[in-house]
Amino acid sequence: MNSETRSCQNCKNDFIIESDDFGFYEKIKVPPPTFCPECRLKRRTAWRNDWHLFKKKDSHTGETIFSLFPEESPVKIYDRDYWWGDDWDPTEYGKGYDFSRPFFEQFKELLDEVPIPSTSMTFVVNCHYCTNANNIKNCYFSRGITYTEDSAYLIWDQASKNCFDSHMTNGCELSYGNVNTINCYKTLFSVDCESCQETILCKDCVGCNSCFGSAGLRNKSYCIFNQQYSREEYLKKVAEFELDSSKKFEEIKKNVYQHWLKYPQKFMRGRQNVQVTGDYIYESKNAKNCYRIRDTENSRFVSNVLSGPVKDCYDYTNWGENAELVYESLIVGLGAYNIKFSLQSWNDVKNLTYCVFCHNSSNLFGCVSLRNKSYCIFNKQYTKEEYEILVPKIIEHMNNMPYIENGIVYKYGEYFPSSLSHFPYQITQAQEFFPLNKKDAKNQGFLWYEVAKPNYQVTLKKENIPDSIKNIDKSILNEVIECTHGGSCGHECTGAFRVIKTELNFLKRMNIFLPRLCPNCRHYERLSLRNSFGLYNRVCMCEKKYSNHEGKCSIEFETSYSPDRPEIVFCEKCYQQEVY
Repeated sequence: MNSETRSCQNCKNDFIIESDDFGFYEKIKVPPPTFCPECRLKRRTAWRNDWHLFKKKDSHTGETIFSLFPEESPVKIYDRDYWWGDDWDPTEYGKGYDFSRPFFEQFKELLDEVPIPSTSMTFVVNCHYCTNANNIKNCYFSRGITYTEDSAYLIWDQASKNCFDSHMTNGCELSYGNVNTINCYKTLFSVDCESCQETILCKDCVGCNSCFGSAGLRNKSYCIFNQQYSREEYLKKVAEFELDSSKKFEEIKKNVYQHWLKYPQKFMRGRQNVQVTGDYIYESKNAKNCYRIRDTENSRFVSNVLSGPVKDCYDYTNWGENAELVYESLIVGLGAYNIKFSLQSWNDVKNLTYCVFCHNSSNLFGCVSLRNKSYCIFNKQYTKEEYEILVPKIIEHMNNMPYIENGIVYKYGEYFPSSLSHFPYQITQAQEFFPLNKKDAKNQGFLWYEVAKPNYQVTLKKENIPDSIKNIDKSILNEVIECTHGGSCGHECTGAFRVIKTELNFLKRMNIFLPRLCPNCRHYERLSLRNSFGLYNRVCMCEKKYSNHEGKCSIEFETSYSPDRPEIVFCEKCYQQEVY
């Protein structure tokens, strides 16, 4: 089949369905999408709360516990350990399908009735205020992490140890304040670095040791602002920067960020790829329009799946670990096969359609919170024969009696309508990548309602915080510290924060100043150092004034660097001539 241009049912913009795309839709027996790729991603991620925690009443005990879901959300929650136990049976909420009403109308009722776990975690040891995590130990206030140990304030980490205040990290140790660092040791405030040791405020450095404020280096040691020094000179000059001082650090950081802009950036972050487009892509093949993936093959519109292998998946966000034939789904993995329009379902799941929080199960349609079940519809048990007869009838009914909302027609093949989400738009992953105000979010059909905010009583004003970590003792652990932004930054500032013992010990060990911002504001500060979704057609900027070689190649590429960004963006060939 040839490619086709269609109009998005949601934003009304044109988008292209390629011939290979039609082949995939035929393979998994779904109709082609009616939303464009961006609207599909926005609709899907409006169902994920990436890093917020709230207090909400446990529907079993009546106690208030920490949860992914705000108190204002209509969903019912159980404490995670109780939810996983055998003391309750989610099939008791099962109901027959009503052919006089639209599918999504009925599913919304089931979703509000069946309890779901307060947080999304498995295999957790001694961790506090964490969620969206698995196989973690001794972690605090971290989200979207896996195989992480002895760390705090991490978002999107894999297999790091003793790391703090970082984002998009993998296999790092004794590191702090980083964004997109891989296999780094004692690396501080660095971005897009790999296999580095004891580097500070570096960007796009690989295999470097003891470097400061540098960019685009390969296998270098003792460099400051890309200038070579002896070991003795390097140690002396770095000591003069006085990084234990908050004021001195802010001054040097401004100079470093300007220095980084002098050096070209490759049009995308990635390595060992064949036929890929997107950003943050590693060891992948034939992966198009993808973002932050690893070991992914024959897939498109996939994001945040760094645990492979992942094969033959479209419009799939978060997780991985041996996932195949996943379509329009969110937070599924660990042996997931043929999963469509589902979320928060993992661990040897197979043939799930429109399911939420279902695990170790197969052949489910429109179910919530089932474990170790097969051949269920709306949580009601059927025989294999009954199930296989009824599912096609439901699909036909979804097409003949669609759910219609704000002029959008939801037939079989559409993801859950955004208005059914567990979360208001402003606390979702969608808001992080596609920020909207209240009016615009509501006009686009997303939920928006106010959620309770903490009201901390500050005991230590920002101007009274000692400048140097050397002048801070353990009494700081008893203080409620005022955030410098004071709630005025638009970054979901909590206004105040506390310091935990392991964090203080780490800061003193590494001679790093005490943070002045609350964890939310620190996260938003790191987000500004990360490229976002969206690809732009650009031409290599390799003219003489930006490079060490003659001429201009005029190679075109797709990049997540928008044209109004200040970075110098090169194609891969020209970039390698500069940095290798």
